Amino acid sequence: MRDFESLGPVALFEPKPTLAYRILRRLGRSSSCRSAHLASLRRRLAESDIRLIYSNTIVNGKILDFLSFLHCPVICHVHELEEPIRQFGTENIDLVKKHALVYIAVSEAVKKNLVEKHDIPEAKVQVVHGFIPTAKYHAAKDDDCLSVVRKELGIPAAAKLVCACGSIELRKGTDLFLEVARRVAQAYKEAPVHFMWVGGLPEMVDQMRKQVRAYRLADFVHFIGSKSDVGPYYEASDVFLLSSREDPFPLVMMEAALRGKPVVCFSGSGGAPEFVEEDAGFVVPGFDVDQMARRIADLLSAEGPRRRMGAIARQKVLDRHDIAIGASRIVAIIQDALLISA
Repeated sequence: MRDFESLGPVALFEPKPTLAYRILRRLGRSSSCRSAHLASLRRRLAESDIRLIYSNTIVNGKILDFLSFLHCPVICHVHELEEPIRQFGTENIDLVKKHALVYIAVSEAVKKNLVEKHDIPEAKVQVVHGFIPTAKYHAAKDDDCLSVVRKELGIPAAAKLVCACGSIELRKGTDLFLEVARRVAQAYKEAPVHFMWVGGLPEMVDQMRKQVRAYRLADFVHFIGSKSDVGPYYEASDVFLLSSREDPFPLVMMEAALRGKPVVCFSGSGGAPEFVEEDAGFVVPGFDVDQMARRIADLLSAEGPRRRMGAIARQKVLDRHDIAIGASRIVAIIQDALLISA
């Protein structure tokens, strides 16, 4: 919340989670407190000059319904594929559809899901692919990152390193990551090869470490938890592995690509194939772990193609996915929505 407060006034849809409110919620007696909070919020917002609502997720159905008294256009920026939409239920998506004027989808895969599974008119959905602030990126010296990260992991300086990054959950394919790692280690014999997963809640990291030991993969698979700066881990890697089953348009993919790393992903995973295409890595049909393992081994074996694909991946981020490019498109959508509702 502090990040939002640094940009402007912040109002909470729920009352502040004070100890008293948490106790009332646990006892099932928080409804009067919540009603009073929402009434106060409504008065406060009604006195403001709000002309547009920008919902940065598709799971805000109840909030959009509450805000309908403002009678202003709603833009829904959709960063989700089917799993979270299903989790939040039909009531949520019905309320979003009731109030949203325009949708921004972070990939063609997200747009297709909205149109085909939720009957949202195609004309109401505009695709603005995900973006990152490339100007903040400063290249570290590869040799420095190589030595520091390999020392942290306790692996040889000559070892090849495959990096994955994200939360630890079924949707992210951590089980597929382990299976790919096992198969690459069996097939690739030119040098030691190690697999590293950055991110995840501490309890999930502990769970995965236990699983790695149980599967006898601990010699070459490393779950290192969340890091405040993931950059050095991207820099130290040779290939970025995206094992996701469902991922709208992963920012970690662009962050790794910005460091010149080729990306290997699954064709049915969501938006990643729209970035990788045929030149910034490999898109593996379906969820074929055998073929994914072969593609990774191919990249590890061929420095020239690996560097070439990595360079193409980096240029794509700079040319298509910088924050200035995406933000300008979103500003244009906002201006159009204001004109339509004027």
